[in-house]
Amino acid sequence: MNVTRGTGRERIRRIEGAAATVAAGLVLLAGSGCASNHRPPMGAPQVEVDENAEYAFAVGVAPTTAPPVAVGAPVGFRLSSSRDGYAHLYLIGSDGGVTALAENLPVAAGAQADWPPPGGGVTMRASAPAGIDRLILLVTQQPFVGFVDAAGQVLARPVGLAETAEAFLARFNAATARLPASSWAVAETRVQVVE
Repeated sequence: MNVTRGTGRERIRRIEGAAATVAAGLVLLAGSGCASNHRPPMGAPQVEVDENAEYAFAVGVAPTTAPPVAVGAPVGFRLSSSRDGYAHLYLIGSDGGVTALAENLPVAAGAQADWPPPGGGVTMRASAPAGIDRLILLVTQQPFVGFVDAAGQVLARPVGLAETAEAFLARFNAATARLPASSWAVAETRVQVVE
């Protein structure tokens, strides 16, 4: 996904080694994904997001663009939670790169929120490489010290994380395991970019 803030000239990029790139495309999937010659498909499919078996509320995330989404098409997501809380949204690209899209964004119970928010100065477009990406939504009852800011501040713009998908998911699962079970819920969708 190309993610643009402000006037459209500034690009937020996912850190990939020493270079930067934010890429993804969106399509809801029920089956298998595209494989790369050098990396596993679907952004680390062998590492699952731990479910909260004792969750006390429901959350959801879905693309607002009908599948499949071609490279260059605008994309977005609809987030929902059955309780008030704080949304944390992460993208794992089919290329293995990880982007924190948002952290500690307030969400209202029963309301649906679009990301990127309309008029918020951030736009997203599907971009190469074609393949399957993972989008993970975590909603917590209290602000969460996420993966970008150790103080648990609001992150409303995408930031590339300098770690592998496997390392990120291991940290994500460890962080949610430390939270009280009734205080968080997670949803995930897999999306695809097509040429």
